This record gives sequence, structure tokens and C-alpha cells, in this order.
Amino acid sequence: MKRFAGCFFMLAILFSNATPAQATTFEDLLLSIKSETAILIDGDTGQVLFEKEIHKKMSPASITKVMTGFLALENAELDDLITISRDAIYSIERNSSHIALDTDEELTLENALYALAITSANDAANGIAEHVGGTMEGFASLMNARAKEAGAIHTNFTNAHGLPDPDHYTTVYDMAMITRAAIQTPHFAEIFSTRVYEMPPTNKQQEPRTFWRKSALIVGRNQYDGSIAEKTGYTTDAQHTFAAAAQRDGRTLIAVVMKSSGSKDKLEDTTALFDYGFSEFDSITFSAEEISKGVYALIEADGMQAEADIKGFTCLIPKALLKKDVEIDYVVEGGTAHEWSVKAVFSLPVSDETMAVTELGALKMTALLHPVVDDIVPVVASEPVSVAQDEIEQAEKAHFPILELALGVLGVLAVLYVYLCMRRYLILERRRRRRVRYR
Repeated sequence: MKRFAGCFFMLAILFSNATPAQATTFEDLLLSIKSETAILIDGDTGQVLFEKEIHKKMSPASITKVMTGFLALENAELDDLITISRDAIYSIERNSSHIALDTDEELTLENALYALAITSANDAANGIAEHVGGTMEGFASLMNARAKEAGAIHTNFTNAHGLPDPDHYTTVYDMAMITRAAIQTPHFAEIFSTRVYEMPPTNKQQEPRTFWRKSALIVGRNQYDGSIAEKTGYTTDAQHTFAAAAQRDGRTLIAVVMKSSGSKDKLEDTTALFDYGFSEFDSITFSAEEISKGVYALIEADGMQAEADIKGFTCLIPKALLKKDVEIDYVVEGGTAHEWSVKAVFSLPVSDETMAVTELGALKMTALLHPVVDDIVPVVASEPVSVAQDEIEQAEKAHFPILELALGVLGVLAVLYVYLCMRRYLILERRRRRRVRYR
């Protein structure tokens, strides 16, 4: 009985700590996601692997600080000295996250970034904003401009910290694109994954401050193997928000969830998204040679030859599908008589296996065109040649040599005929005069 009781006790512990079963299909995952909006993308290409209301405008709360840290690292140096203004401190709610900075307190940008990333310090965010943007409003303008460059399409930031503002909004898609750009920036992943950081004394604070990362995917019971960066957020309006990146076996994934009712929900949702991305997709590559066949066929059908700067294309497809299932459409987006801009669009037919991954991405390329003309040596694709308009006109004239020769012969015959007529007239006139004289 004691052995039986011990086994029963151990099983009870195991089942109490068991995590929810992993979703293996898009539909299963969609049903399991509790956050109002969610997205999973491939960090290398930006390809969307899972979507739930990805373009719905939401309040991001403190995951705004992903944009703040990213922009600061691009536009300033870690050893820059920041002086905290009174406005940077007293413009935020005192019950919001902060590190008790004082007016005219000096700290380095590096110190401010660790405070931003680990403890979500709003006073540090404002100090960064004023240092980089001149004013907090100026920094917000820089945030919006850089967000667009990163691929955001429905975003408007009004502050650097993410506290509530009706005009401060974004989407999970936009935040995923911003996070994708951010993790490619030197020092970002290091700062946004650090567990503990000690900020040295300042001109206003004699004691060091120690920042501890709260439980999420990098530390704590929900720790996720491969996590490389994360930022949590919460306000009453936004509820729980989360942006994170993870790497395994050379694959980088980015997940963003918004409006989760609880902290546990957003972490479980993000874990499920990462598990799905790492386990349910295969990477495939189309070589430059494979892609070029379609490009050249498109151009030659228009009576032209071409050479194109073509690169390979890599994407992720569900494991249930094969490379041959991918469709490639070639579209001419514009150009001149000698140069076309061509886009190859990669997609999968809509099916139960594809769901959110029907659009795999696009590859843009430039094709140099050469006219196909009789009696002219064709252009070799590997040798770039530019054909001038006057050369084309000369080539077209070469099609009519017989007509030009005939006109020339007719001209000579006409002159000869006139000459003979005049000669005959002169001979006859000379004979007539002789007859008159002899009479």
C-alpha cells in the first residue's frame, strides 16, 4: 500500500505540472490561442506562419519599448550621457514602472536601456526619448518613421513608454516586423535577454541599483529553450501584451500576442506559437536557375531576350506539403524598353494544410532586355549589353536592301534615258542643218 500511495503521489505531481498538449495543426493552434490577437513570423524572411487578427489596432502597453530600445541603439552610443529632465520624470504616472530617477540625474544610455528592458522603467524611456529625439514628441516622430521602414503599416506611437493614449496604437503584425528589425541590431538581443543588471551609482544616487527580470520565457517556470529576447507589457486598457524571439537549429522565430487576460495566458500562447513554428515547418529553397526559367519564359514570350540578376529564394512550408506544391507567379511591375522590373510571387494553394501560410513571399529582380532581330547575333545572357535606339533603327532598315537597290537602278536608268534622248535630238538636228546648206 505504501508503494502504491507513493506512485500515486508522484503521478499526481507530474500531471499537476503537465503543460497543455502541443497544437500540431493551424486549426488546433487557433482554437488554443487565448490572446485577442497573435502572430508568428520567420525572423529571417518575415514570412507569416500563424495569424489571428494580425492587423487589428491594439494598445501595445510596454512592448512599445522594443521600438524605443531599437531606435536608441541605432541613433546613439551606449556610453552617451543622459541628463534626466523634470518633465521626463513627472509626466508619467507615479504608480507606473520606474527606477526613481531624479531631476538632473545623469546616467549612460546603456544604464537607461537595461532599466528599460528589464524593469520597464518609464522614466528611463522618457530620458532616452529626450536624448535621442531632442524632445519626447520629436522621438515619437522618429519612432513612427522607423516603424514604417521596418514594415509597420497600422502603427502610430505618441510616446516612448507605452502608457495609455488613444492615439498610441499598433498591431501584432507591425510589432513583429519591428521586433524582427530590432533583433538584427547590435546589443538589442543582449540587453533584452539579460536576467540581472547592476546600475552603478550616479551623481544623484550613491547606491547602485540592481534590476531583476521578472518571470517570462527567459527566466522562471515558463522558461523557453532558445529564447533570445523578450518584452512584456501591461496596462488596464491593453491588458497583457508580449513580444519575444527564439532561435533553434538555425531558425529564428518571432511571436507577438496582445490583449491576453492573464500573464499565464500570454506566455502559454507564445510557447504554443514557438512550438508550432519549430516543429511543423520545413525550409525549402528555389535556386537562381529554377527561378530564371520562369523569368526568361515571360520575357521571351514578348519577343525579347534577357539577362537578370536573380538570387535564390528560401521559405517555410508545412511539413505535410512538398516543394512542388509551391506556385510561382511572375509579374512585370514596370520598366523601360531596355529594362524590366520583375517580381516572382511564391504561394501555396488554399487548403487545410496551408491556412495562414498561403503567401510565402516575393522576390524582386531586374531584367535587361535585348530585341530579337533577324540577321543579328543573339545577346548572350551572361554578357550585359545595352542596345541604343539608333542601333535598333539601323537594324530595322537592314530588312529592306532590295527596295533600296531597285530605286537606285531606276534612277540610273532614268538619267541614261534622258541622256540618250538628248543625244538623238542633237544628231537629228545636225543632219537637218546639213540638208538645208547643200540645197
